[in-house]
Amino acid sequence: MAQTLMLFALLGGFVLSWTSLSATRLLTALATEPEPQPLCQVDSCDLTEPAENQGAQFVQEPLSHSSFRPDFSSGLRRAHQRNNFTMLRAFSEAVVDTRLSTVQLLNEEGRQIALGAIVDSDGWIATKASQLSGRDKVTAQLSDNSELVAEIVQLSSDYDIALLRVQRDGLSAVHWANSSIPSRGTWLATTDIAKMPTAVGVVSAGIQSVRSARAVLGVELTDSTAGAAVVRVLMGTGAEQAGLRVGDNIIAVNGSPVASHQGFQRAIDASRGGTVVKLTISRAEKEFEINAQLMDLADELLDETEMEVNGPVSARATGFDRVFLHDTVLDPTQCGGPLCNLDGQVVGLNIARAGRVSSYALPADVLQPLLQGMIAQATLVSRSVSPPVAGSVR
Repeated sequence: MAQTLMLFALLGGFVLSWTSLSATRLLTALATEPEPQPLCQVDSCDLTEPAENQGAQFVQEPLSHSSFRPDFSSGLRRAHQRNNFTMLRAFSEAVVDTRLSTVQLLNEEGRQIALGAIVDSDGWIATKASQLSGRDKVTAQLSDNSELVAEIVQLSSDYDIALLRVQRDGLSAVHWANSSIPSRGTWLATTDIAKMPTAVGVVSAGIQSVRSARAVLGVELTDSTAGAAVVRVLMGTGAEQAGLRVGDNIIAVNGSPVASHQGFQRAIDASRGGTVVKLTISRAEKEFEINAQLMDLADELLDETEMEVNGPVSARATGFDRVFLHDTVLDPTQCGGPLCNLDGQVVGLNIARAGRVSSYALPADVLQPLLQGMIAQATLVSRSVSPPVAGSVR
């Protein structure tokens, strides 16, 4: 019994001693004023990681919650967006067949100008016509990454649809949805040739008609002795993309002389958005020609701030009798390709990006008869006629 009491006494003394030492250290630490650390600006401080921390980085957080984590920066930058990696990956299984029916259309420099849909296994492709900017041929990149020359065979100005042909058969054609349009709130995916869709969104409104807007170049003009003088160039328009500058004088449109800003307006009045015009420009006593694409911008987009907020919009975004609206955020170069539901069925083709969260699609029930007629007509025109055989009745 005495030994037990002695053992408890020793343990108690040890605990009291350790507590006293800890308290002393705590009081000393609290009494010691920490050396102030300089506030850091990312561009001026040395943020080089130590060698043992290669492959990871510090993630900026409030000072009380700083931590060390692996490098997830690429995902964190887009985590608040609908088109983040996790969201797109969730749709990848649904679009696996449709992506095989999707093509990327490239210009001479190898840059994407539109997406397209394989609508017949014999090499027929549909896309948005105004994105081709009057080209005769483009390059079609398929889902297997092969590249083929695509010839532009027919155009439908009413629907802004172009029919192209590549010299390969046995292609995977789109599987059209049976219903005319998806209901509001339905999830949709815009496919690319990659395994994941390029963007997702939901149906915002049912079938509607979008009346044609006046085509504009994207400049403010005044009269000058040389023609129509440019006093402002609107960002994001065909004028800016063509390289027009303040002080330039437009002296001719498609070879016809222009004497005033009213004359310029009359020269383009009959044009639609997406039309490419040839402008003769006088700049610093030199004359040259440039091609510029007209755009049918809504009135609210004829403002610098609105254009900056909305981002790029399609050159032709109006003049459609039957489209439905969805909120997928697309670049104009991502129009022209398939838009499919979660069953992998193609409900339409993206035909225009009209605003920040406004994209139009031509529905499947409009496209199917249109494309069938275009293919039949193109096949009839290109079919060779056999010479008459002697003695036969024709």
